[in-house]
Amino acid sequence: MTGDQLRLAGIQLFGERGWQSALATHLGIDRTQIWRYVTTDKVPGPVAAAVECWLKSGPPTASD
Repeated sequence: MTGDQLRLAGIQLFGERGWQSALATHLGIDRTQIWRYVTTDKVPGPVAAAVECWLKSGPPTASD
């Protein structure tokens, strides 16, 4: 997964506003790390796998 694919997936899952924060919260990481993944185009495998899973099954809920 590229940084741009991560950005597009985040927007699809969580909406245009606040997608980085929502994605980071559900991954259990800091929001600035999402920014790094997008800008450096280096998305770790586990992050890509989680996002791809959410794209297939629907976004995680607050209780997930």
